[in-house]
Amino acid sequence: MSEADAGRIEESPSREVGEPVDAMPVNDRRSSSVEVVNGDMLLLHSIFYQGKTLKLAGTHTHIYNVVFRILKHVCKKVAQLTVAFPAGWDNDKPDSAKVASLCKIYNRVAKPFASAWSGSYNTDTLDDWGERNCTQKVAIDITTYAYELAVPRPADLNHYYKSFTSETYGETNLEQMASIIDELNIGPQDVLVDLGSGIGQLVCFTAAYAKCRKTVGIELSQTPANYANDLGDYFKKLMNHFGKTYGRFEHYQGDFLNPKFKKLICEEATVIFINNFAFSPELMFRITNELLQDLKHGTRIVTTKPFGDHKKELTVRSVGDINAISHTVELKSLDYGVSWTAKQVTFWLTTMDHTKLIRYYEEERRKKLEPSGSRERSQVTEKRKLDHKERDNRDTSNLNRGG
Repeated sequence: MSEADAGRIEESPSREVGEPVDAMPVNDRRSSSVEVVNGDMLLLHSIFYQGKTLKLAGTHTHIYNVVFRILKHVCKKVAQLTVAFPAGWDNDKPDSAKVASLCKIYNRVAKPFASAWSGSYNTDTLDDWGERNCTQKVAIDITTYAYELAVPRPADLNHYYKSFTSETYGETNLEQMASIIDELNIGPQDVLVDLGSGIGQLVCFTAAYAKCRKTVGIELSQTPANYANDLGDYFKKLMNHFGKTYGRFEHYQGDFLNPKFKKLICEEATVIFINNFAFSPELMFRITNELLQDLKHGTRIVTTKPFGDHKKELTVRSVGDINAISHTVELKSLDYGVSWTAKQVTFWLTTMDHTKLIRYYEEERRKKLEPSGSRERSQVTEKRKLDHKERDNRDTSNLNRGG
């Protein structure tokens, strides 16, 4: 899909805010790569305070596999729930029928167990899983469960993107996103918008971990946007099952350069996330000129390729650059922080500062008004300061070498 065609796609909100994005029945590889099962509805009663019964349609084998993992996770914390389970139940990889049977046995014990715990978070037994708010680990686990339910074969995602283009698919790992949230102190005061949000796992994770006032993902490609809707639905069911709170989130399918999204991006967003590592120079130019130039003061943009040059001095020749109204610094980047390489990928933070250009012009005006003698003396003073600094650095270096 060309960038010119992208603007003609109809943007549709997720099920969080309206009607679902229409599916693509023709090339959706889920129908051919995942084993279909004519199973009944899978139910798991919640033992968590204010938790809801988890209800999943037992239509595909991968759903049973994820439910089995959830069972193992919960029963590891509360061994009493397994009193009626057959010996060695957790050592095998059971088929769908065995998982369905385990769920029924579990529910007979879990329901009265939950009633006995009613009104208590039981953090002594459930540790962080007993809290209403998600820790980083809990948010990662729940988002991962939702991901596995929505995307049975992640490798298939690469089929829906053009290789070596701005649409090339790549994921930021949840641990890296958690690091960014912690470093920037992103929280309920923020509106975070993910431009090019893929299947939406970062949107859901941020809603769980940071609980932003609103988290929005905008994805150009239709099929990943469909996956995002599924992931969002599973995420809400899981969060409710585990009794967790989360912030409002929305998924949209469309071109984030469409004027329809400009108010959201330029007026509402306080944090913007863009995995622009593979973006073309042309798309980078459009983003800079159509979006970044119009962002409000203080907006923070997290990227995998910097828009601003953090080493570039502001001069009369560069007053038209994005660097003239922003500051760019390097963020903490983790090993294995992204899906497409084992190497460390640097994440950058660009913060919009509309006073920077004003300060530059005020300083230039001051220099012009300053008497020539005073200016020369000022230049001499600055040169002396630099000479002293260089000498101090040499002395320190000699001391470090033992000289």
